[in-house]
Formats: sequence, structure tokens, C-alpha cells
Amino acid sequence: MINMTKIDYVINITGASYDIVRKALLDSDGDVDVAISYIREGKYDANIEPSRVYENEKEKESDSHGERKSSKDYVDDVIKYLDEILEAVKEIWRKGNASRLLVENKGETVLSLSLTTSAIGMLLALPASLLGLSAAYIYDYSFKIIMDNGEVIDVKEYLKDKSKFL
Repeated sequence: MINMTKIDYVINITGASYDIVRKALLDSDGDVDVAISYIREGKYDANIEPSRVYENEKEKESDSHGERKSSKDYVDDVIKYLDEILEAVKEIWRKGNASRLLVENKGETVLSLSLTTSAIGMLLALPASLLGLSAAYIYDYSFKIIMDNGEVIDVKEYLKDKSKFL
């Protein structure tokens, strides 16, 4: 068992940081003498990543298998995805005869707008539209374009097909 008394004692003896002392005590199962010897042997780097306490085994497994992205990487991924969606919509529009933009969630239509109205609104309120697209991306909404002839193009599927040929 690790408690603050043991942590303070090891810090006073070794002069090591809290993170290193905590890691050493965890590795030594709370044995103060073993933890001190680990630290004195130089087993831990000063730039050590603090160990993490898990609520259950499932959380531990999921954390060890997947690398966590930083918030900057996540934002960059969202922006890149939104740019791809916008480019796909523009490309479909340039091909002609696109009439409506649908936003759906779990098969239910959330938003249905004329493509012209969507484009004008997006240009006039760019920050709000980017915020809305970000929310739609995060909550897994689907974007569909309806052509004049009734054909429905799923923007996500269109992007997948397009990336196969690049």
C-alpha cells in the first residue's frame, strides 16, 4: 500500500520528484527500501511519464492498445476531414445537377437545404458553419447530396471511393 508518508519519506531520502517516487513505489509494491534502491540505481528517467491508475481492467486494456491523440492532433484531423467534405461537395456541385444537401443521423433527416442556399449560407457565416460541421463530424452525422435526377450521393462514401483512386 502506498500512502503520503511513504512518498514523503522517499522524496526526503532521494530528492527525487513525486512522479518518480510514485512510480518506484508502485513498482516495488509499496516497499520503501526497494523503491529507494530503484531510484538510486537510476532505473527511472527524470522525464518519466507518470503512471496511470485505472478504474478496471477494460480501461487498462483499451488504453494500452490504442495511442491517445493530443487535442491538437484531434483538431487537425477534424479540420482535415471538414476540408475533404467541403471539397467533395464543391466537386459534386461542379459536376452539375446537384439540388439538395441532407444531413442525417441514424437514418433520420436532421437538415434538408437547397445546395445553393447551403453554399451562400456557408460563405456568409463561415465560422458558424465550420462549428456546425465539426459538431456533425464528432457526433457521426452523414452528409448526402441529392441530384436533380433523384440520385443520392453519400459524401463519406464518395470520399472513400475518391481516395481509392488517388
